[in-house]
Amino acid sequence: MDGFHMATQSWSSRAPSPPRLLVPPPAVDRNGAPVSSISQSKNLDFESSGFANSDFLKTVTYDNFMTRNAMVEWKYGQRWTAQNILPFLFLGPVTAARSRDFLRGNGITMLLAVRDTKSAHARLLGSKAAQELDIPYSTLDTTGNQELIAAFPRGIEIINAHLSATYHQNQDEPTLTNRSTPGRVLVFCESGNERSAAMVVAYIMAMYSMDVIKAIQLVQAQRFAVAFDDPTKLLLQTYDSMLRARRDVFRSSKQNNSTSDKATTQPYPVTPRKLSKRTLDDTCDDSEMEVDGVEVWNGNDRRRGAAPFCDDVGL
Repeated sequence: MDGFHMATQSWSSRAPSPPRLLVPPPAVDRNGAPVSSISQSKNLDFESSGFANSDFLKTVTYDNFMTRNAMVEWKYGQRWTAQNILPFLFLGPVTAARSRDFLRGNGITMLLAVRDTKSAHARLLGSKAAQELDIPYSTLDTTGNQELIAAFPRGIEIINAHLSATYHQNQDEPTLTNRSTPGRVLVFCESGNERSAAMVVAYIMAMYSMDVIKAIQLVQAQRFAVAFDDPTKLLLQTYDSMLRARRDVFRSSKQNNSTSDKATTQPYPVTPRKLSKRTLDDTCDDSEMEVDGVEVWNGNDRRRGAAPFCDDVGL
């Protein structure tokens, strides 16, 4: 009987997978340079990120955080050094973390290594240069890229804690000419293109309310060698959704607190209206409704769409 039927659409034997996140290249100007920018603004609500030690970002101001657009001028040899993603955040490989000249010349004040647990046990991402220059060294160890989403908040806290402490320390230095400098952190991994790049993208999304596509484009505009595979992009997209939900909860809680404060100033208390839950009879009636593309009528599902197979009329 199988010969009397034919498939109405193409079939695949592979396991189902989530849709791919396509990141288009950033727009370019008339000179071919990417139009990517991130500016400090007083309207940015750093508190809504939910991360502590972010107060320094309110006072550290720059006209444009993008120091330069390097995609057009990118050369292959630049993958072995680190690039300035933000004025206080560098991204690069382990070779940059081991370079005394780079650390001293760029004023790096802390190193953050994003490494695999196996690399941590083998001590492959150490930096003798940081020890000699007395530069603090922190690590994020994960057994796989899937654990990065749990390590992102800890990495953001490490970066902000150091930058905030350095910034306030600089405020107490009367001889310091540039007191708006919060320090400089180098985030690195083996290549500087995968785990550490994802960490920098997560930091930009969290602290500057930027969506995942724009954050990836911004990082790639500064370090063209970064590579995000599909699982990493999906992981960053999931973290973006988590950050948006956190901001919505924070703003809703803040709005409720302001409403309650106004209520306390009223001369007479307002009795809140008691809300009752909907019953099953309220949600189910004789009328038709559509839920997720399925027509529901009297508790029976009547699915629409093309049938998977049809009769082969040619036989």
